[in-house]
Amino acid sequence: MNHCYSWKTIGIPAPQGSKRHVGMGRMIESCKALKPWRQTVITDAQKLGITQPILTPVSVSLVFCFPRPKSHFKKNGDLRSGSPSHKASKPDIDKLARAILDSLTLAGVFKDDAQVYSLTAAKRYCIGNEDPGVMITLMNTDQVAGDN
Repeated sequence: MNHCYSWKTIGIPAPQGSKRHVGMGRMIESCKALKPWRQTVITDAQKLGITQPILTPVSVSLVFCFPRPKSHFKKNGDLRSGSPSHKASKPDIDKLARAILDSLTLAGVFKDDAQVYSLTAAKRYCIGNEDPGVMITLMNTDQVAGDN
């Protein structure tokens, strides 16, 4: 049976991927915001009530919403004409998606993010009073991952 799960995790999205060497062969994430962001995603995902990890192929859609910089607004608070709606600057979209997929694996939503057969992702600025965060939509199929 196919299932669809959709929710928004509120917070400033943090990327995963860049690491820095701290000596003795140890590597740590460069983004200090990743750990709390990942925990927020895990906590929200666990509220879905999925008791066993999904074992079938999964389609994932991610829409990241970021706060607008002050430069997008006039002194009176109105949005400047010509302000972009999509965020085409850092952080990289693939690193944002990696943070979400690894978080969902850690949350026990699916067994391995290799099960994701389709991934769409977008970055945009918040609209009006919208909270920043990520809108996550998952859909699984009846077919067991690895079946042909």
